[in-house]
Amino acid sequence: MTTGNEHIKVEKEKEIGIITLNRPEARNALNRKMIRELGDALTELENNSQIRVIIIAGNKDFCAGADIKEMNAIKPEEIEAFCRWGHKVFDKLENMGKPVIAAMTGFALGGGCELAIACDIRIAGESAKFGQPEVNLGFIPGFGGTQRLSRLIGVAKAKEMILTGKIIDAKEAESIGLVNRVVKDEELMTKAEEIAQIIAQKAPIAVKMAKTLIN
Repeated sequence: MTTGNEHIKVEKEKEIGIITLNRPEARNALNRKMIRELGDALTELENNSQIRVIIIAGNKDFCAGADIKEMNAIKPEEIEAFCRWGHKVFDKLENMGKPVIAAMTGFALGGGCELAIACDIRIAGESAKFGQPEVNLGFIPGFGGTQRLSRLIGVAKAKEMILTGKIIDAKEAESIGLVNRVVKDEELMTKAEEIAQIIAQKAPIAVKMAKTLIN
């Protein structure tokens, strides 16, 4: 079954829920409407007792970050509210009782990279590119990336990525522990669903508590 809103598509395949970021004309850049829809999709799947694992993917690109065009057109207090709401949604993603797998091709930059590292497992297609290029635009990662990235890949590597704003490919991302594994683009969803199916067969309360304790 497939449901969704304007920018988010939600599919349910037995025990697996798949959220697809569906704004390809903007490389799935996150605007305020998309963040709200993502939060709604996470709540929907969290409350569905049949769903045990969630996959987040993108239509073509994973997510190129926050929508800079929208941010340039709104007031500073609206930008602050946007960042706070993004924090709330990403915290929900990180702490929800169901494991979340990020399946990524193309750009996973800025807020897109932060979205990926809020997930539990990250699978990258060979085309995937990662980075926190916010300093190039005069600001900093706004959705918790300074904290989560440091915990994931270590302080030194996190500082290198964030302070230089450089973009790395999937192979380098795997070598520093940013992603769990790299597969061919055409095999990405098959691999993500394979891992999701393995987890879905485990005791759900044990999986939930293990995730909670690790966090």
